[in-house]
Amino acid sequence: MKQLSCLYALFLLISFTASAQQTVHLKLNQMLLEESFTELNDVWPVITNNDNFFVFDKGEYFMNRTKMGSPYAIMASWENDLTTFSIRTSLMLGPVESMSQSLGIIFRASNDGQSAIICDINKFHRFRIRQLVEGQHKVITTEGKEGWIKNTALKGINEYNDLNVRTNGTDHDLYINGILVYSFRIEGLKEGSFGLFIGPETKGRVDFFTIYADELYRDKSKIYLTDDEVKALIKENENLKIELEQSLDARALELQNAIRILENQLKTMRLINKQLDKENSQYAIIKSAVDTNHVDFLMDLSHKIISKTQENRQLKIENKLIADSLSQVKIHFEDLEMELFQKVIDKKVDEQRFIDSILTKFCTTDSLLSPIDSLLSDSLELDSLQLNSLLLDTLLMDSLQIDSLQTDTLKRVDSLFNETTNPEKK
Repeated sequence: MKQLSCLYALFLLISFTASAQQTVHLKLNQMLLEESFTELNDVWPVITNNDNFFVFDKGEYFMNRTKMGSPYAIMASWENDLTTFSIRTSLMLGPVESMSQSLGIIFRASNDGQSAIICDINKFHRFRIRQLVEGQHKVITTEGKEGWIKNTALKGINEYNDLNVRTNGTDHDLYINGILVYSFRIEGLKEGSFGLFIGPETKGRVDFFTIYADELYRDKSKIYLTDDEVKALIKENENLKIELEQSLDARALELQNAIRILENQLKTMRLINKQLDKENSQYAIIKSAVDTNHVDFLMDLSHKIISKTQENRQLKIENKLIADSLSQVKIHFEDLEMELFQKVIDKKVDEQRFIDSILTKFCTTDSLLSPIDSLLSDSLELDSLQLNSLLLDTLLMDSLQIDSLQTDTLKRVDSLFNETTNPEKK
């Protein structure tokens, strides 16, 4: 009988040791979900009712289920299509009197809640793995009583236990606090949701919850680039950095120029302000008069200024009209002058022609063989010549008078023009 007991114990030991051999050798290092419970989010719910109290508490997810007899599943609102993954979390059981308390993780859960895999721990340093098939629990860790297997890697109450499940889709390895404690194989599994499992009358905390995928996994909702595309993006990024630096340099130069312009404008404004201060000081008398209530003096001064301003405006208008009139008179006299000069020139030409004709006649009378009738005719022509000579003298006198009149007129026009353009001298 003792021999049979020893053989049975040895069989259990060999079976358990065989089930704890590593079966998953993939590099599951691509992080897809990381939850540290520092901020409220849409992935993990906050529930407060008579049966459950699940809240974010100082970087932890605090869970307290007071209902007796039934556990509860808290599912993460995170869609995925993972069949190969690594799920890791840190769980801590709180002190309660219940003997049925437990805390664990859920993975590969269907949307209808009819299938899933559950791995949980209790305060007696035991762990358990079950598969939910069509709503019924099937124990995977059959080596223990009701599926519970005791292991020294597990810590007790108020201590965090690090749970890590790694799977390649069929094979699964369970690590507790970094130690491989169990391996199992289930074929035909599909992808599903992830979550937390809490037993009846259980209190506990979750420090973090992370999910990793294979390094070659490609999420359909994300865009993955090839090495060439990454290199091209890196090169493009470097070019953009250069362009940005050049743009910043140009912008800096532009700002420097703007600063110089503003400085010059500031200097100009200072000069204007200085001039305004000087002008303000000139009006100190008026200000003093206002301040000392010399209203009559100020009113009289204002009326005088207005009156003088109006007079100056009227004088400017009259001077403008006179200047325009004198300009027209000057133009008229210039035209008259040109006409007189033309008459003088015409008279001179006529005189010269007359003299030439007389000389021609006198040359003709010198001929001795000319008939007497010709002499008489020449005598008559001489008389006419004398008469023309008298007329020529008269024209010369008229020309001299016209020249004198023109000179006097030009002097008067220039005098009037100077008086108009320089009214102050008058």
